[in-house]
Amino acid sequence: MNIRLSALIIPAALAAAAAMSLPAAAEPDTPENAQLKSSMRFLEALAKDGDSGAQLTLGQYLAGTAKTDADFEQARKLLESAAAQGKGEAYTELARMYLEGRGVAKDEGKAVSLLESAAAKNDPEALYTIGMMRIEGTVLPKDPESGIRKLERAGKLGSEDALLALGRLYEEGTAVKKDPEKAFGYYLAASYGGSSGAAYHLGLLYITGTGTKKDTDTGCGHLEDALEHGSADAEAAITQYCSSAPHGGQHAGTAKAGR
Repeated sequence: MNIRLSALIIPAALAAAAAMSLPAAAEPDTPENAQLKSSMRFLEALAKDGDSGAQLTLGQYLAGTAKTDADFEQARKLLESAAAQGKGEAYTELARMYLEGRGVAKDEGKAVSLLESAAAKNDPEALYTIGMMRIEGTVLPKDPESGIRKLERAGKLGSEDALLALGRLYEEGTAVKKDPEKAFGYYLAASYGGSSGAAYHLGLLYITGTGTKKDTDTGCGHLEDALEHGSADAEAAITQYCSSAPHGGQHAGTAKAGR
């Protein structure tokens, strides 16, 4: 199975923080840059007053997951404060720092403890990460059944990564009995959130009639959707299976209708 832990512990939940990018000192003081600076000052004031949401966002930002120079010590303090106030995502981000040795001494035991604390608070990314660790036997002892249960919980809590992983596991028969219909269901659920990977796999399942009724038009529509969302594999699949239809043509709307 071509899913590795190193590629999986980057959370979709950090997208908002990653979008925040302060301008370098040498950059012009444009209205956009001024607005970003103002927003950061506002968040810093909220964090200083103990707002756990602001502490979490700034902690994620300063931990180097955003487009900025990292300030690991300050990130750790902010995340620890947010975690103490019950923010599961803060435990998860702290765990990543310890897993990777990012600004702290690498400590897998501490990372797992933090992930388990986050999972107990139903943080989907923590559940997802623990699930993949259990399935792969990476960091934690291999226990596929436990891993699948964690992924299922994460999926129910909205983790597109977990839903996509479950789709791959059931499609390939990795750690579970192969079940194309279940794979189709998980890919479909992940696709509702705009997952390009899910759209790509859905497209192939429709085209080949695997786990669902064969429908080339709907399959090509999903492949077009995957391409629009950045799937690197979708273009080759479109060329192979959908060459009679131009990109963005009649199939583009079919995927949405078939969902």
